[in-house]
Amino acid sequence: MRNWLIVLVFLGASIMQAQTVMVTVRNPARFDRQHETISLPLSSLASLPGIGDGSMVRVRKHNSTVAIPVQVTATDLLFQCDVRARATAKFVISVAPVREIPSPSVVSGMFVVPREDYAWENDRIAFRMYGPAMAADVNNGVDVWTKRVRYPIVAKWYKEAEGSAPGKDTYHQDRGEGADYFSVGRSLGAGGSGLWIDGKLVQPGAFTSWKTLANGPIRVAFMLTYVWHLGTDTLREERMISLDAGENLNRIEVHYVGAHGTAAASVAAGLVKRVGAMALPHAQECTLSLWGPTTADPSAGELGTAVIFPAGSCTGITEDKDQYLILGRAGAGVPFVYHAGAGWTGNGGFTRSADWTAYLHRFVQRMREPLQVSVSKGT
Repeated sequence: MRNWLIVLVFLGASIMQAQTVMVTVRNPARFDRQHETISLPLSSLASLPGIGDGSMVRVRKHNSTVAIPVQVTATDLLFQCDVRARATAKFVISVAPVREIPSPSVVSGMFVVPREDYAWENDRIAFRMYGPAMAADVNNGVDVWTKRVRYPIVAKWYKEAEGSAPGKDTYHQDRGEGADYFSVGRSLGAGGSGLWIDGKLVQPGAFTSWKTLANGPIRVAFMLTYVWHLGTDTLREERMISLDAGENLNRIEVHYVGAHGTAAASVAAGLVKRVGAMALPHAQECTLSLWGPTTADPSAGELGTAVIFPAGSCTGITEDKDQYLILGRAGAGVPFVYHAGAGWTGNGGFTRSADWTAYLHRFVQRMREPLQVSVSKGT
């Protein structure tokens, strides 16, 4: 899960002189946690010299000598862990005497020219957002690339598609690794969002600028900027998206800057309709999902898409001719954070609608019962 879900308890004064730091992770839930991301602010590890250099950081489970993958961003240290139900796991963080060999990354994000897409992926799924070059034909919908493999494919597929005729990119065909079967058009795709004004969805168009914030091996994160024109008001939207290894849902944080950004706003996130796909709304959990055939070709398997709003923020679920929509309320001057993504039968883990629904239900449970993390002086 993401760092905003983690409960952090710091014993700052007691670790000021530590050469190692002990991290204790407690799972308060009645279910096991697997490959969940722990995010520690670097400020909590200031006692470790050189902690900001990711190549010098070592994380291992307590009483083990085996290093586990770690990522250091500009602000946080990340690693993933398993914790059984109602149990506790301990980890030791230290600065290595020599530079560590980087762990292979299963996440990746990149701005692609000349198309001007921003595409990103992990070991489960891949996505893209359309940029300025496509502004006349699309909006701010999220595209889905389905993957059969666990290794990165985005850069490879774009390279192989160079020189293809418009609309005939080779990645639209499954050649053993998966394909881009998804059709977004001007819809919100798989979890894009806009404003809900006078009972109608309003979208900003394609993004105008981008910035990569983190790029593996555990998390890919980036920011896209959109410029809105609402009457006489110019509104800027900063959209930060992150995806962790092993997850099917992106964390999406939307911040509006401008006259509309200083007042509470109604927001809408959507899932484009697909032939044969059934909508599965769950207003109590603030969840909207779809499940059904990926395409008309049965060999393409089945695809689930979903949006999860924060607890208690859902104000309604509706639809228009292109998509199903979940509505919510964003507080004045504060970012609106939600999750959205997709899961495909071809990647393993999901074989039917019930599997997708169960994954989403467990995701909501994880948000409601976050891992409890404490930092203390190492031994």
